[in-house]
Amino acid sequence: MATTFWPSIAAALRNTPHTTRAPMVWDPASLLMSRFGFGIEARTRADLAHYGLDDWWRNQVAFGRGAGAGYAGHAGVAAQGPLLKKNPAEVRAWLKANGNEYGWEAMDQLTRVTLGLQAWSHGQVYEAVVDFFANHLNVANHSDGVWTTRHTMDRDVIRKYALGSYASMLLASARNPAMLQYLSLASSSKKAINENYGRELLELHTVGIGAGYTEADVQNSARILTGRSLDADFNYLYKPERHWVGPIKVMGFSHPNDTAEGGEAAGEAYLRYLAYHPATAQRLAYKMCVHFVSDNPSPTLVAELARIYLRTGSQIVPMLAAILRSTEFWASRGAKVRRPAENLIATVRALGVGPGDLTKSLQSLHWMSSAVGQVPLDWSAPNGYPAVASAWRSSGSLLNLWGYHRGLAQNWYDGFAELDPLTLYGAVKPRTSGEAIIALCGRLTGSRFPAAHLQALQTFLGEPAGTPIADSRLRWYLPHLIPLILDAPQHALR
Repeated sequence: MATTFWPSIAAALRNTPHTTRAPMVWDPASLLMSRFGFGIEARTRADLAHYGLDDWWRNQVAFGRGAGAGYAGHAGVAAQGPLLKKNPAEVRAWLKANGNEYGWEAMDQLTRVTLGLQAWSHGQVYEAVVDFFANHLNVANHSDGVWTTRHTMDRDVIRKYALGSYASMLLASARNPAMLQYLSLASSSKKAINENYGRELLELHTVGIGAGYTEADVQNSARILTGRSLDADFNYLYKPERHWVGPIKVMGFSHPNDTAEGGEAAGEAYLRYLAYHPATAQRLAYKMCVHFVSDNPSPTLVAELARIYLRTGSQIVPMLAAILRSTEFWASRGAKVRRPAENLIATVRALGVGPGDLTKSLQSLHWMSSAVGQVPLDWSAPNGYPAVASAWRSSGSLLNLWGYHRGLAQNWYDGFAELDPLTLYGAVKPRTSGEAIIALCGRLTGSRFPAAHLQALQTFLGEPAGTPIADSRLRWYLPHLIPLILDAPQHALR
């Protein structure tokens, strides 16, 4: 049976005072694509108008599970990451043949392809969910030890299961060579147990620090997972001779763990216990609501997502659909702030700036994201990039972003297709400079600016709103007005 989401929008608008959050006069399509994507652009507007939200959502999920899975959301971008198709041994051989056996080219390609797909993939829902889980099961991309394996975590774990089951994703992560290297599980053994992965599995990947586990539970969590290691080519290999044998108890889980040969299966049973634990459901539901709805989601919405998680066997898409059905989501405009790289990508999409030379444009996006302090997949700690506004208060990043707004609007950078600013008016050409400003604000931010903000832009032009477009200073000032609109708080909201 088809699910209808639009009545929830009407309910949100009826029940939410327009004075509680600015701006409250907003385009629902822009809210949708700033949360379940990296910003609105012309093609998405057209698709939403043509299909309606329900069919658009189904098409996006089907695309992410089918033709757009992995790196297939944009063929040209995918072609910029040839090493991402290779296994670790092949990556190392390629690096050695190209003069730097320990080079970071595979990790660089992963960064550039990730940025390109966020900017230009048709599968925006898929990319948004990939980004969420890449932070939830974080493995720092540009870090020691994963130079030949980091892409396998992205390809074989996050992207493979992003629209599937979290339990399957978790089990795959516990066999992934990059995860095993990053959190030291590959070096853990019965004679020298390393607690790093066992602790983060509990604290970050599943039940969370408030679930009541003890230090003894952490130690047993590490013990039951010993033996998970790598072969000489950095592929996953279970080594029974390294597995700790003996009874195990972690929270409500117990296992005889009485043979080394059965240790891998014992670890699988433990991982499944954690994956389906109510505390895992609650924690993942809370993190989803923080990321997709607001920094302070309601306990009611979190509890509903946790119930769905347990009822569906950890399926991710039903949880996302529940967010879309909620009044709380549609009433949340202004409740999230874009992280720096999200602002950068949203700018590219709002302007409709396409790639001219993909190699150059992806390199440009890489150094831009570095300059604003958020290269995707590069958070060094295992907890992933923070998702709340308070973590991103930085004057340096803000000033850099304002510079990039101007550069992208005014065609400063190599690799991007040249932007004709007149195309940003849309199909209906404005008659006056006031109409032009309103049209540009709506197109670029999905918001209707308050009268004071519109007047400030009009003051910048030095002319009244009724000035005929043929006589307006926009003939010269348009490339300078556009970045001012992007500098406004409305564009900073997600």
